[in-house]
Amino acid sequence: MQETTARVLDPSRIAGIGLCGAAAATVLAMSYHPTDLHGSADGGDFVHGTMIVLLAVTAVGLFHFAQRRGMDRLWILAGVVAYAISLGAHVGAATLNGFVAPALAARGPGAMGHDTLLLVWETNQALARHGVYATGAAFALWSYDFLLRAGTMNRLAGAFGMLAGVLPAAAIFTGILTMNVHGALAIYAAHAAWVALVGVQLIRRAE
Repeated sequence: MQETTARVLDPSRIAGIGLCGAAAATVLAMSYHPTDLHGSADGGDFVHGTMIVLLAVTAVGLFHFAQRRGMDRLWILAGVVAYAISLGAHVGAATLNGFVAPALAARGPGAMGHDTLLLVWETNQALARHGVYATGAAFALWSYDFLLRAGTMNRLAGAFGMLAGVLPAAAIFTGILTMNVHGALAIYAAHAAWVALVGVQLIRRAE
């Protein structure tokens, strides 16, 4: 009984399940993202609040993954720093889009003039782009560690992580994708797929 309980409560298993669940929920939440900047009436505050919670769950799982890989290794630590930057940028973007803009819009027509709307929008977009770049750096650094390890699954995880990290960042940098709703959904879906794969790896290691 104690062995079964310990297996169920294994931190890596919990982190892995959390990553898989957060990855699926992130894609689902993005599919309900409002299409305008101040659409709290469309549930924008709920969607963005949910996204912030999912970002936190994902960060806990990925930091546990990094801890298991060894925080004394430079590229693992660098990945943690990069993902921390990503976390701050994405939380900032979600806060602006989901709470600041709707709060300003609720104050009446005069509170959300063109200049204010433009400032909020451009700040949101800059934070979102920085988040994608930082996520790409973190995924590439952690995927490098996968590629250093033996085994087909490790090599596949490393190769896919490189693609999931680098390609979205390159698409944003070159202008192929923008951080509108559809572009963000495509990018976050790619990120979520690799996060889920890391979650599966953590669950497998706990068995």
